Order: sequence, then structure tokens, then C-alpha cells
Amino acid sequence: MNHKYRLKDNVDFKMVNKKSIKKYDFDLSDYYDEQTRLFTFPKGYVAWHLMAEVFRTFLIPLELVEEIKDE
Repeated sequence: MNHKYRLKDNVDFKMVNKKSIKKYDFDLSDYYDEQTRLFTFPKGYVAWHLMAEVFRTFLIPLELVEEIKDE
């Protein structure tokens, strides 16, 4: 089962991305689809690890994203 994350409707991506860049030095824009509001995780280990850190310590605890489970 794969897990996908979607930015909640009431959350502004630009604000979230600015915070991610400022705090984590990681730009989320390459991994975010504005139409679906879904994130895709990068393939490379370093980028994947950085994005996981942003999710683990920022997006998930503040409930800015919702998890979508593939069946």
C-alpha cells in the first residue's frame, strides 16, 4: 500500500513552501501538483530524506496535509 499526501484545502501552498525553504532549506514546489494538491516524493535519497523531515516535523504535526491511501 502506498501513501500519498494532499495539502488541505484551506492551506496556502506558497506560505507552506516559504516556511519549508526558510526552516529546512528545501523547496517543495518541484514535488507539488497545484491542480490535485498532491505531493510526490523525490526518487533520490537526500531529497527524499529532506522532504520526509519536512513532513514529519512540520506538515503532519500541524495537520496541513491529509494522507490518502491507495488501495
